[in-house]
Amino acid sequence: MEIKELRHKLILDFGKFIEDDSKLEVLEGVFDAINQEEINSIIPNEHYNRVSEEREKYLSEKSIGSSWEEVEKRLNTNMA
Repeated sequence: MEIKELRHKLILDFGKFIEDDSKLEVLEGVFDAINQEEINSIIPNEHYNRVSEEREKYLSEKSIGSSWEEVEKRLNTNMA
């Protein structure tokens, strides 16, 4: 669908939406989501970078993971 056709279709659809209160509320939510500025994460980028680095190590087999049984055993030993 070309831009001109799409624009015309959306104008017609919006006309239908604004006549129905429930659809109007949904449309308002869509516009709010589109217009909302990106919210900064409370998690620092350094944490994302560290997770990414560790994941790469794991995938390249440079990092050895532990089985759940090994982790559980270590946890139980440390708590005793």
